[in-house]
Amino acid sequence: MSYQVLSLKLRPQRFDEVVGQTHVTRTLQNAIGLDRVAHGYIFSGPRGVGKTTTARILAKVLNCKNPKDNNPCGTCVNCTEITQGSNLDVQELDGASNRGIDEMRDLREAVKYPPNNSKYRIYIIDEVHMLTREAFNALLKTLEEPPPHVIFIMATTDAHKVPATILSRTQRFDFKHISINDISEYLKQILESENIKYDTDGIRLIAQKADGSLRDSLSLLDQTIAYASDALDVETIRDVLGIIKENVFLNIIQTIEKRDHKEVIHQLSQLIDAGYAISDFISGFNEFLRNCMIQKTGESAKLNLSENSLNWLQTGCRFSTADFLRMLDLSLQFESKLRFLQQPQISLEALFIKLSMMDASVDIASILSGEVPKTISVKKPESQKPSITTEKPDSPLVQTEPMESPQPTENNPVTEKLTTPTPPVVSEPVPQQVRNLTLEDFNNSWTEIIEGLEEKNSKIAHFLEEAKLSSFDGKQLLIELVNGHRFHLKTLEKDAEQIASVINDKLNQKIRIKFHIQENNEEKPEKKKPESAEHPLFMKVLETFEGEIIR
Repeated sequence: MSYQVLSLKLRPQRFDEVVGQTHVTRTLQNAIGLDRVAHGYIFSGPRGVGKTTTARILAKVLNCKNPKDNNPCGTCVNCTEITQGSNLDVQELDGASNRGIDEMRDLREAVKYPPNNSKYRIYIIDEVHMLTREAFNALLKTLEEPPPHVIFIMATTDAHKVPATILSRTQRFDFKHISINDISEYLKQILESENIKYDTDGIRLIAQKADGSLRDSLSLLDQTIAYASDALDVETIRDVLGIIKENVFLNIIQTIEKRDHKEVIHQLSQLIDAGYAISDFISGFNEFLRNCMIQKTGESAKLNLSENSLNWLQTGCRFSTADFLRMLDLSLQFESKLRFLQQPQISLEALFIKLSMMDASVDIASILSGEVPKTISVKKPESQKPSITTEKPDSPLVQTEPMESPQPTENNPVTEKLTTPTPPVVSEPVPQQVRNLTLEDFNNSWTEIIEGLEEKNSKIAHFLEEAKLSSFDGKQLLIELVNGHRFHLKTLEKDAEQIASVINDKLNQKIRIKFHIQENNEEKPEKKKPESAEHPLFMKVLETFEGEIIR
């Protein structure tokens, strides 16, 4: 098979060809020029950003016969063999498949021998965090004091899994995510060299989908070229990569603003019927909310979006920043629980109905300063006591009306002595009428109460699912547990205040909770305690260890 994928065909062969990692390549070049090459390196960072590629370039320049400007020549025997992977003095090991202590013992024996046709014997260990603890320990001494002709270069995506004793014996270089702009420019250069027409907005979509990985972007570009062949436009790239159009999110935001529950469900059903995964949709929706929120702060220039995408944001960003923040918080909570849901579509529909029922956020500072939202009209009171009348707003988001700050009465000074100003007259709030609850009210709301407890303490929620509401006298709720659940009883009694708090939130009434074990109705003959149970020494042991007789 003669065809090579772009990620292999275009693999960098010089330090200046590595994209987006100048802080690493410049340091390594300077170290080579100053002859300050370390005996051990660790390259850490996300996938597809150039860790292994940089390790190979470093190996080539160290063993190159004719290095130029601290870069490998690429034409000598060593450079050619390292590129082909056939050089005996540069060994690449996969940490995932050579992770045992036996492999490290073999390596420890091999480092004793000098290189064949090179200056250094170099070992590149990829995914080094996959080594076992015993393998790391076997490598420690060799890594601390290696022979002068040996250099270790280790690459990992999880540096925190590498023992600190290994990290302290090496120089660590952290590779970073490659920016969207850098990836876009690199992809454009490739397409121009391949004489393929492209749309700039479409290339930006590929760069965003790659999530900072240059290798991922090349794989996506390969896939897109195979589909479209001669021209890459935005719609083609969206179809290939399964990216949802921005106007879909805009339409949903506008439907939420109108509080049209029926239309929200209809739009979600259309998306799912079209074959889009719920995880992809909610991820795109969260990104759209995040972009809207940042656009509201006036920092849209930092979003790295196309002009067309910014226009979509300006059209859809009618909510306040606080509203977008609340919606994003709910949506992120849903995304974190998505993989555990048995029926994700139902939960998704419930989420968006909840978003469409959400009231507008109220700024406390504006309330305290006496400012009133534009959607609410206020009639000025004729008397001294402030009274507020509100009209029903046209906007679907109902905003809470702030009360005007009462103005203190000004007193004219009669004497030279200072007088205390008359305090403002404030109308006392009317206490809410508490509804008399019955046991039936608790039974009807018991499922919701358990769901509320599930978010705070899943253990007590599970215990209460097996319990039974026994009675309620207006102040105290008696909950009955199955006979034999004494461990449940002790646990629930410790968390009684938390349970009462959730019930108060659901039913708006403070109550006390008491638990008891269900009594067995069958009469059993009373067993006589053995004489040993009444022995003074046995009673002393029970008292010391706070024990109890079970049988």
